[in-house]
Amino acid sequence: MIDISNLDSHLFEMLSQTSDNLYIYMADLERDFSRWSKSSVDYFNLPGEYIADTANEWVKHIHPQDQHIFLEDIGRIFAGKSNRHNCEYRALNKYGKYVWVKCQGVVERHEDGSLGLFVGTMMNLGVNAKFDQPTGLYTFHELKKQLPVFINQGMEGAILLFDVDRLQRINDLLGYMVGDEVLQLLGQKCHELVGVTFYRGQGGKFYCITTDLDRDKIEWIYQQVKRFGEEVPREMKLEIQLTISCGVAFFPQDAEDFETLHANVEYALEQAKKDGRGCIAQFSGKMHRRTVEQFRLQEVLREAIANEFRGFSLIYQPLIRGEKQQVYGAETLMRFYLPDGSMVSPMEFIPILEEDGTIREVGEWLLNAALAQAALWRKENPDFVISVNVSYIQMLQPGFREMVTRILEESQTPAQSLILELTESCKVSDPNRLQDDFEYFKNLGIKMALDDFGTEYSSIALLRKLKPQLIKIDHTFVRSIQDDEMDQAILEYIMNLSKQTKIQVCVEGVENAEILAVVQSYQPELLQGYYYSKPCPAAEFYEKYFDR
Repeated sequence: MIDISNLDSHLFEMLSQTSDNLYIYMADLERDFSRWSKSSVDYFNLPGEYIADTANEWVKHIHPQDQHIFLEDIGRIFAGKSNRHNCEYRALNKYGKYVWVKCQGVVERHEDGSLGLFVGTMMNLGVNAKFDQPTGLYTFHELKKQLPVFINQGMEGAILLFDVDRLQRINDLLGYMVGDEVLQLLGQKCHELVGVTFYRGQGGKFYCITTDLDRDKIEWIYQQVKRFGEEVPREMKLEIQLTISCGVAFFPQDAEDFETLHANVEYALEQAKKDGRGCIAQFSGKMHRRTVEQFRLQEVLREAIANEFRGFSLIYQPLIRGEKQQVYGAETLMRFYLPDGSMVSPMEFIPILEEDGTIREVGEWLLNAALAQAALWRKENPDFVISVNVSYIQMLQPGFREMVTRILEESQTPAQSLILELTESCKVSDPNRLQDDFEYFKNLGIKMALDDFGTEYSSIALLRKLKPQLIKIDHTFVRSIQDDEMDQAILEYIMNLSKQTKIQVCVEGVENAEILAVVQSYQPELLQGYYYSKPCPAAEFYEKYFDR
């Protein structure tokens, strides 16, 4: 029999009747047992007034996307980092709808610091709340009500959708409470902007309506919000950079109904993020068509993955020893073909795989297939090395290290026979974590390479941080090297730097004998390019380099 004396209180019963939108609860954290007001039991369809295993029971009622908010905040109390509970999330009511609630509470600790009694309240902010309490802005629900009225009245204007870039990264680094404070301060600053109306959206999104169609005015609004994003970290004394992307759509030109207009401004925001984040993009019909095409391709890719990677194939391009002009190994490249036989560029399908997370499954399939093929070639040449491209996004995924080591063991591939190339899509937001991954794989004996060295993301700073064993000079530096003194100077600089730091160099883009002659004067360890071979299927590769 559980002792409920701590929770049995006449005062509790009185407080429970003070408001229809305020729900009271008390929890004996030592015994993990709680009491809830009758109104909360009824409204949230709880199993009873007294509940055991409180946190696990209540989290079932929280929206799946918001459960982490509750669990992290309550986790701070159990970890002894805080005595107060304060967060907002969506909870499922008895009508099957999620409503926003503001959950607050305080814990009483025993003298030894252990958990005692917890008292909390939940305020029903409502599924149709007019104002967002933390920021004072109109809610998204109000946007859905007001915008159609504007359009039906014949008004012309623009809707701007702002989004804080990499908000999840801020939450991961500083905690959700800090992330919420950042959004709260940003929203308050937006609220003070005269002449425009702002609305609070989900997560880090804010909407703005203006009837001024002047492009300069719209740019001015964006620049003000962008400035707010720069001010917030300074005022909060946070060592972070807050960038904001923005999408714009016009009404009634781009759409005459809310749903279509909202979809169009989302397309524009997505384009702004693809353009590099921290910028603004305007919706266009071409953008919509492109988004639809990408969606269709995404569906085709998912179907292909579900059908044992049908349509995916691997081709191989030789890596040639610079001095001996002998095959050192091969780089593995992936291709995808539609059911009609037409090829889709990797520049198109790989970003889609990265965005929806299926790059994990495809990457595992690729590594399995590449190492299985290399095992056959090592029977002919025991020193043969296979190179596989990986993106920063892949390396960030949980279990990536374990996946690589498992496939390495299952295929019985010597670690020194594998090169992992970090590709050019690498926008590194956490170089320390990437450095740890590089060290982990290097300690296993795997050779780590920096691909497309000299391009936008593959910089000297990254070279210093990661200390790869191999760098691959991007083909753009080689294309005109016969006549371009600047490219020659850059290549010479990189070669001298690499020799001093004992980093191997592979020069890509060796297309003809003339380029080869110039490049060889710098004595790179490895060469790659059409002069030796275009990427080709495994059977053709075998005929060229083994079947002699």
